[in-house]
Order: sequence, then C-alpha cells, then structure tokens
Amino acid sequence: MDLGYGPVTTTTAHIASRLRQVLPSDRVLDDPATILPYAYDASFWSLRALRMPEVVVVPDTTEEVAAVVRLADETGTPIVARGAGTGQTGGAVPTRGGIVISFARMRRIHEIDRRNLQVLVEPGVVFADLQAALAPHGLFFPPDPGSGRACTLGGMVANNASGPHAVRWGTTSTYVLGAEVVLADGSVIVTGGVRSKALKSSSGIDLTKLFVGSEGTLGILTRLRLRVQPRPPARAVLLVSYGALEDTVLSLDDLFAAGILPSTAELLDRSAVDALMAWKPDLDLPGGEAVLFIEVEGTKGHVASAVREVDEIVRRRAAFTRFAEDEAAIQRLWAARGGLAAATALLHPGKHRIFAGEDLAVPLSEIPLTIRRAREIGAETGVAVIFYGHFGDGNVHSAILIDPEDADEVRRADLLAHRLHELAIEVGGTVTGEHGTGAVRQPYMRAEHGAALDVMRRVKDALDPKGILNPGKFFDR
Repeated sequence: MDLGYGPVTTTTAHIASRLRQVLPSDRVLDDPATILPYAYDASFWSLRALRMPEVVVVPDTTEEVAAVVRLADETGTPIVARGAGTGQTGGAVPTRGGIVISFARMRRIHEIDRRNLQVLVEPGVVFADLQAALAPHGLFFPPDPGSGRACTLGGMVANNASGPHAVRWGTTSTYVLGAEVVLADGSVIVTGGVRSKALKSSSGIDLTKLFVGSEGTLGILTRLRLRVQPRPPARAVLLVSYGALEDTVLSLDDLFAAGILPSTAELLDRSAVDALMAWKPDLDLPGGEAVLFIEVEGTKGHVASAVREVDEIVRRRAAFTRFAEDEAAIQRLWAARGGLAAATALLHPGKHRIFAGEDLAVPLSEIPLTIRRAREIGAETGVAVIFYGHFGDGNVHSAILIDPEDADEVRRADLLAHRLHELAIEVGGTVTGEHGTGAVRQPYMRAEHGAALDVMRRVKDALDPKGILNPGKFFDR
C-alpha cells in the first residue's frame, strides 16, 4: 500500500542498520506504515502536517537507551523520547525526522518502599498502573492527569503534568526526588543523590528539577525516584452553583480565609453544564453561570465535619449546594465531570474537539475576567468553545469545537487559540498550566519569559551542544 511518504532513504537505511548493531533487529522499526503513529500525538498541530521519524527504537534497558543516544550524537541525528503519545502540544512528535525512542518496554516498577514513601520506576509505567500497584500499600501518587489511564510517568515528569488535585497536592514536580538521565553524549547520571532515599535534600544544585518539565530537550529519563503519599481513607464532594462567575472566586477566598484548602475545586462554566446535561439529563446539575465541584478528604470523621463546614461557608454566596459522602454518589459526580469530552460533541453536532489552546493558567483573581474575555473572543471568531477548569489553581481549559474539514473554521480556530494564549500572558498567567510547551506554545515563550528564555537557551546549549535532543521545542532553532 502506498502511503505517500516515498521510499526509505539511504540515510534512513544507514541509521537503521547502525541501530540494529546495538539493539535486536525487531526493536528497530523503519517501515513507514509501522512508524506512522509516531508522527502524531493528541494535538491538532500534529494532525495538519506529516512529521515522520526516520526510525523508531524500542529499548529495554538504560544501557540500550544510552547506546542509541551515543549513535545519535556521533551522527548528529535528532532524537525524541516518547511515552504514550497522549500529549497535546507536539512534544513527542519529531519535527526534524531522526530517531524516536519509545518506552513501551520500559514499564517496570522496581521498588515500592512504603516506609520511606517512595517508588523506583521506569518511565514507561502508566500512571493508572502505578496507582493500582500502590493501592494495596495504602499509598497513591497524587498528580492525576486526565489521561491517567494511558499516559506514562516519564511523560508526566517531562511535562510537569498535573490535574484536578494540584490545588492541594501540587504538580508532578513536587514528587520527583531523583532521576536516572541519559545525556546528549550518551553518558548516564543520577540526580538527587546516587544512593539517596531521603525525602528532601539541600545538597548541590537541584538537577532533578532542571530535567522535570524540560520535555526531553536536556536529557532522556530512564528511571524515576518518586515520592508517594498515604491515601486519605475518606472523601466527600460538594456540588455548588453560583449566579455569577465572580462569586466563585469570592467563595474560594472565603474557604482560604477560614484555613480550608480543598483537595479539588473544579469549575464548570455554563457552557460545560449545558453540554453535560445534553449528554446525561439525569445528572440533574444545577443552573447558574458556573458550577464548582469541591472535594475534601482525610479521615472519615474529619471529612464528615469538613464537608459541612465547607457547605456552610460556600452558602454565603452560592445559589445551590448539594454534597455526596458515599463513594457511589461521589463517583457519579466525578463521572459527570469526566464525561465532558464526550458531552461537548453532543452539544455541537458535526464538530470535533481540537487541542490547540486548552490549558491556560491564570491568577485566581483573574479567572472570571479570563473566561468572560475568552467567551467574547469565541463569539468574535465564530468558533464554538466550552470552558471549564481546575479552578483551585487557576487552570482554565477551553474545549474548541470545529469541523476540521472547513478551512475557514480552522483558520478562525487558530486565531481563537492565538488570542487565548495572548490573553493568558496579558492577565499575568501562563500559556500552559499542565500540558507543556512542545511545539504548539513555542511561539509564546519570549512573551512569557522575556530574557529568562535566553538563559534557558544557554542551559540547552551546554547540555546538548549539537542540538539533537527534541529539536523544535521551546526554541525556534
């Protein structure tokens, strides 16, 4: 079958042949049909132009990864590390061909150390699989991205991923104690202490945090030492509706003033509530301009008291409240929130959600302004968009819905995404709160970081002088 990519080039054949000298032949892939999926991730950006790797390798050990990187260094071949490909910014897509390293085989959990609250894992371990392994030990890994059933821990660390529970538990960065890293020349280092099992350290420059969030541009992660936490035994969820967006911010501030930090505070704009009700009318979500899902957790006695105290506080500004304490009711509420992706398509038949500008993060005080301005931009561009977010840490998501076959609608969606990114910076926020920079947000790095971007470039040049590690991400060269 002719897929339209042309024949395998002499360069590709040479690189593949060299790679088969350091890896078993069946783990070096260069057939165009086989490696086609590695040209894409979940981003709309990756769907619009074919960016094929020359070769995909599937190593099984750190030593094999290092051997591949040494070959890339010797030949000046670009190299991109890839987990599950769930990213939404083109971070694991090869912009300049070269080698993609898939971590599909490196999925071992080497150690669960309950007493020292840490685990030692390989980067290909899926987030949900780690949670399942931790559950019998009464532990959990707090970051909880929406793609948790598929995304890998290496991808989470590379992008400093997070999710709804970041308001209390923080982002992935908080939980990375150390890492084994293959550098651009193929050498291997261990950050956080070669033999350390300490939960904190003030020793030396914190190289661990340097690699967290660097999206494979500074080194390739091959082993991770992660902090885990005791799982709270109980939780409750409060469903709250407000007549005005501004009241959501004031209500959250009331909780902070009372010394209460919820584990989750999820916002649904009216557009999101309408979508969910179209999907499942029996959810019986309340009216109002915005709805909050507020979760508290802890011991059973603490939760029983805390949810009532939260209810009393939010009632000062809320139009409606309802709380769920038994697990079945809690899961039903969260299932409603989790079904938002499916619901958006029902509200706008013939449209498809694209990931193009969806995870802005802004100051808490600016959330109402951001959503109102974003609504206006959506109306001005004539593009359907639904708003929701991880309200507790200012993460405002926009589900952009278009017909991808309509060229003019695609153009207007691009304009909408561009203006949303500019809006985030304008109100003192960031263009990405949890999904990473990749190629999609690269054009906004200078506006967001100013002269600090030049320092990032110097770090990149020092660790990767040939520019072979995930080129085209963060920087325009």
